[in-house]
Amino acid sequence: MKKFLKLFIVIALIAFVNPSIAKANQVDGLFRADNSITVNEKMEGTGFVAGNTVTVNNEVDGILFTAGNIVNVSGKSDYLFTAGNSVNISSSSFKDGFVAGADIKLDVNAERDLYVAGSSISLNGVVGRNLFATGDTVIIDGTINGDLYVDASSLVINSETKINGTLKYNEDAKTEISKDALIGAKETYKSTNVETNKIDTKALSGATIISKLLSTLVGLLNILVVGLLMVLLIPSLFNKLKEIEPNKLLPSFAWGLLILIVGPIFAIVCMLTYVGLSTGIILGILYGVLMYLGKIFSTYVITSLILKDKVKNPYLILLIGLPCLYIIKLIPFVGTLVSFVLLCIGLGLLTNIIKRK
Repeated sequence: MKKFLKLFIVIALIAFVNPSIAKANQVDGLFRADNSITVNEKMEGTGFVAGNTVTVNNEVDGILFTAGNIVNVSGKSDYLFTAGNSVNISSSSFKDGFVAGADIKLDVNAERDLYVAGSSISLNGVVGRNLFATGDTVIIDGTINGDLYVDASSLVINSETKINGTLKYNEDAKTEISKDALIGAKETYKSTNVETNKIDTKALSGATIISKLLSTLVGLLNILVVGLLMVLLIPSLFNKLKEIEPNKLLPSFAWGLLILIVGPIFAIVCMLTYVGLSTGIILGILYGVLMYLGKIFSTYVITSLILKDKVKNPYLILLIGLPCLYIIKLIPFVGTLVSFVLLCIGLGLLTNIIKRK
């Protein structure tokens, strides 16, 4: 059994590092990877599709993850997570969507919220609740039933646009807002550093976006290796994590926040004393390790709670949860907040596990 699990990990990691190697469908066809791949049939469960050129024209009974150089998506899914250089999402419906790329074109029907980060963003279709968009150029030509939040160098609102809520954008953005557009209200906000923002937005390019995506992918691969190896070596720990109930998350967050603040202070105090120098150094190293592992544990617990009994395999839970985390981290403000919350919860969970022992 252990040999099979080791083999599974090796195959999964190879598929993530070099999608062109994975020529065959894996895990009941839910994991697809190839240099150029097209998926037309319905996927009964959460689907992962990766490659150089990715085309998905189907219904996914769960969450759809797509990543590649050129990504084309149409169809239906519960939630959509997409990252690529050129992203084209048309005739696609989902509850919430998270999209990152260089050149992004969207024609969607989002039931709730949509988060988009890229260099060039063009949106048509309907967003049921709020739209968050950050990029160099943002073009809106659709209906947003909630608020539209924009952080961009250039913002274009076409005549067919309808925003039932409030349009909020940075005051230094160059705007072209059609008089025929229906907008509930307008608000501007001041950038923290106008001059720096101007330089950054002018320098923003497809290469910058690709570099960010590649660094994110490397970080994802690293944490996946650590997480999967921990499941293999310490399965009992993840069995305990799976038993944690939702009402334990808030106390865990509180404990984690306390450790996050007190931990480095205590380590520094130890280092300042002659007899506690070694102890302080060890505590500092341990603190860094716990911060890294904390996100793995909290992501595992929250993903388990969301999926409930749909997915029981701990390896699959991490393969679903960690990519979600790293895609969300690409979203300005939201990604930082989510990472912070997961870090605190993870540190609290580790504290509870140590206390039990």
